[in-house]
Amino acid sequence: MNTIQKELKRAEEKKFEEEIFGEETIVKLTPNNVAIVEAMLCYDSAYNRSVLVDAKPRYSNNKLIYGGSTAYWMTVLKEILVDGVENKIYSYESIIENAVAAIDRENNTHLNADKCGRAEIKQRICEFDRVELIKCLKNPNYKDLKLIEELSRKTSALRRARNNLSFASKFCHYACYYFFPETDNQDNYPIYDSVIKKVLPIYLKRYNINYTYKLDNYKYYCDAIERIRKASDIEISRNGLDHLLWYYYKGRYELV
Repeated sequence: MNTIQKELKRAEEKKFEEEIFGEETIVKLTPNNVAIVEAMLCYDSAYNRSVLVDAKPRYSNNKLIYGGSTAYWMTVLKEILVDGVENKIYSYESIIENAVAAIDRENNTHLNADKCGRAEIKQRICEFDRVELIKCLKNPNYKDLKLIEELSRKTSALRRARNNLSFASKFCHYACYYFFPETDNQDNYPIYDSVIKKVLPIYLKRYNINYTYKLDNYKYYCDAIERIRKASDIEISRNGLDHLLWYYYKGRYELV
């Protein structure tokens, strides 16, 4: 056995655990599989900068060349909303604007496909009562998903007006992730993603869950995720479930 074959053999021990369900090979929901994907994301250049808290905006010849990471702007926002610390460099509106832009840029949610999405979403967040914003983040069901409903409300564009549910869920997810570290609230909001939406029915069937609601509704989407987490009897976070299913299935077009 040559060196290449030895390396490939060792790699077999690092692959995702899979199982056969029906006629498909699916990834198993296990803590070890979640650990594998989290480790890979740490080295994924398309992802890792977004989680760097010190990835500040960068300029060259007085021109902005990098707008700052989601982690950076959410941490700055946390200091205002959670820690009660006044920011002497950026206004609240500027922080929100940059946070919206970072999430949109790093997650390809295409807010400006309708030519007004970023500006309108930024304004909605700025006008949202700050105390109520924290209440919504700590309790997603507060006033029947009020924050999600407000952020995903269709824009005013005359052409190609969008609901932006994916962005709304990502804003809430990342806010919780950086506002409430090491608490249960850190994992309050699942990310709404088209890949996950398409594979959830596989896992509903896998765990014998009779569920027929439309998964393009965020409330039912979250409910499906909770049913799967409970039925699997495995300790897996919403964040971990999202990363595992998204990473495993994003390129498997025969399923998604």
